[in-house]
This record gives sequence, structure tokens and C-alpha cells, in this order.
Amino acid sequence: MCSIMGYCSSDAAFDLFQKGFERTISRGPDDSRIIDTGCGLLGFHRLAIMGLTPEGMQPFELDGSYVVCNGEIYGFQAMRERLIQKGYTFRSQSDCEILLPLYFEHGTDMFSMLDAEFACIIYDGRTKEYIAARDPIGIRPLYYGYDAKGSIVFASEPKNLVGLCDRIFPFPPGHYYKDGAF
Repeated sequence: MCSIMGYCSSDAAFDLFQKGFERTISRGPDDSRIIDTGCGLLGFHRLAIMGLTPEGMQPFELDGSYVVCNGEIYGFQAMRERLIQKGYTFRSQSDCEILLPLYFEHGTDMFSMLDAEFACIIYDGRTKEYIAARDPIGIRPLYYGYDAKGSIVFASEPKNLVGLCDRIFPFPPGHYYKDGAF
């Protein structure tokens, strides 16, 4: 499994984020990346299974928006073909690369369209907001908490959030977070 983490604040403390994120490098030993969205941080530890080339490394970016996903999107090829017909292009063979185009086309309705096991964090560069979601069964783990200033932080494991958040909660399966609410 991969590891994802998102600190949804322009005041995100990079050093604390990195320290917490390093606690789950064993989930994604093939590559790691942390990016600053301008409104927070997204991190991804990669366990390369799909889209094995460097182009399959996350976060994926599209027009200033970003996504990190620990997941497997079943039947993604047909969705990808429909998105190509709408004018989207793809750089990798990764199943998760379709998530931003799907989000651009369908908004949060996309989550109910997915036949998948996933936990993901999207930064919408158009609205400057974060959206997080988890599959209906909760196969892929996701946790959250709030920093001292009230900003939400998401992560694959509770130990990522230790030192950033006083209280840590499991992200509810089959839900998405947007506009400060689940």
C-alpha cells in the first residue's frame, strides 16, 4: 500500500509534516514526494504497482490542482478512454491519474462513480480548497485530526498525525470531506 498525507493550511509546518510523514515510508518504499500547493502540503510514499514509470508518481497535477491516492480503481481503462474523448491527456498508465479529470467533470459525484478501494486527497486549485474521500467499505485507511489552529490534516495512519494533532479520528468509510464537513 502507498501512504498519503495532506496538511490543509497555508501555515502548514513543513518540518512537522515531513517528520510525521516519514513514519510510514515503509508503506511506499519506491519513491516519496511532498509538494506545497500554495495552500498546504500533500505527501505521497509510492509502492509502485500500476504505472511503473516515473510519470506514475504522485501527486498528479492538472491545471494547478493536485491529487494523492492510495487506491486501486477497477475498470479505469474505460473511464480513461471516455476522458480522452473529452480532450484529457494522460502521462502514465496509473489508474489514479484519472481522478483529477473525473473531479473536473463530475465534482464530488465522482466518488459514487468509482468501483474502487481508495483513500484520496484532492487540492482544487480553482477554489483553493481540499477534498478528501474514502471508499464505501473503508478498505484503504485514512485518518484525520486538527492542528492547534484548527486546520485539518489527513493521513494514511494515525502515527503520521502524532505531534500535529491532539486528537486523531478515523475517516468515515463511504464519505467525503469538503467545505469543512463530512
